[in-house]
Amino acid sequence: MEIELISRECVNPSSPTPHHLRTYKISLIDQFGGQGFTSSLFFYPPGQATSISMTKRSQLLKHSLSRTLTLYYPIAGRFIDNLSIDCNDKGICYMVARANCDLQDYLKQPDLSKLAKFVPDEIICSEITPGGYVAMVQETAFVCGGLAIGIVVPHHVFDATSKMVFLKTWATMARGGAPIPPDFSSTCLFPQNTKFPQDPISPIIVGQIFGRDGNFVFKRFLFEGSTVSNLKSKATSSGVHNPTRVEVVLALLFRCVMSAMKAKYGVQKSILMSTAVNLRSRAVPPLPETSVGCLVLPKPIVIGEETDMCGFLGLIREGLSKINGEFFKSLQGTQGPQRFLEFAIQTGESYSKALFDGAEFIVFNSWCNAGMYDVDFGWGKPIWLPCLPLPLRGSVIALVDARMSNGIEAWVTLEEEIMSVVERDAEILSLASVDPSLLPINSLKSNL
Repeated sequence: MEIELISRECVNPSSPTPHHLRTYKISLIDQFGGQGFTSSLFFYPPGQATSISMTKRSQLLKHSLSRTLTLYYPIAGRFIDNLSIDCNDKGICYMVARANCDLQDYLKQPDLSKLAKFVPDEIICSEITPGGYVAMVQETAFVCGGLAIGIVVPHHVFDATSKMVFLKTWATMARGGAPIPPDFSSTCLFPQNTKFPQDPISPIIVGQIFGRDGNFVFKRFLFEGSTVSNLKSKATSSGVHNPTRVEVVLALLFRCVMSAMKAKYGVQKSILMSTAVNLRSRAVPPLPETSVGCLVLPKPIVIGEETDMCGFLGLIREGLSKINGEFFKSLQGTQGPQRFLEFAIQTGESYSKALFDGAEFIVFNSWCNAGMYDVDFGWGKPIWLPCLPLPLRGSVIALVDARMSNGIEAWVTLEEEIMSVVERDAEILSLASVDPSLLPINSLKSNL
């Protein structure tokens, strides 16, 4: 497969940004959001897209993006530094490319190493440059009329929730709808503090994801909706109150990982699980989903021994319960910066101590219920949403909604010896499909 870049231009906001909004300063919490670019990628089957020409489809995407940037004005500017943006309306970098194959041919056996080619300038993870773009987009058309849309945004300005709301807003604009405008109040709730020391947490997490020794391999585990429902029923009968889809799938995967580690080391090693907690739903009152920023905080949870589902979920819930409305309120006001600094230092020390004590590090994130398959620009929902970045050099479990049946797809990266045990686990094999077909090929053929 070859991808040819056809054009590169800037898409500007359809209306100028008011002068009083010229400088955008990220919030105090955003300062600890991992200051680098992240990428997302969406694949769309031909379907209704073939009813309009590729040129008109591209024009529609650019025009609706221009209108969307009037609402999301900071990402149409240029970075002054890591903490602020000059909202000068110079626009987003928009690239148009063409692939020399059908979408069906690529998705039959996709080469994951080629995913970066569908992302602007092949940016999967990258540092921010003063004066550089805040966001970039690439549309890639396949011969059949299928389409890939890749977007690059700064993580400390747009976390996963912000990015999804932006994309759905853009899609709503493309369909001619009236979206809900974004909420920028977090920068007032948590004013920026330039005197804060360097983030003590993100370097630890980044190092554990990208910098570990060993051979790490990746697998996808698909849990159908009926299977997840059965897992929830079993969890309820074992004493878990109101278990969620994410909780039961995570508990199953963790049990298998811990069992595999015990088989490798001969003893049960502790696991340091690092997860990101979305503050929007934990604030009192909750912040709107449209809140812009990296409104997540890392939370380390040490799991010391293999336990049943009830015990495992009890540990998880207890750990996450500490980030609540009272904690959120403590980060505001005159004492907020000091309280946040104490949290950052204590959290960093918790990571360092667990690692010093020999705990195995696993990053867990869930993007379930984020509406990722609702990003419809007018020619249907996406057929595949690969998790980026790839490849990793660390242990990661990422859960996303399956495209159909209310199921869950787990994207898992583990050390090769651990993965070889997990993927052969009898319970896993009875409940999940390992690296299943990415799409119903027969259904796609009908659209070609």
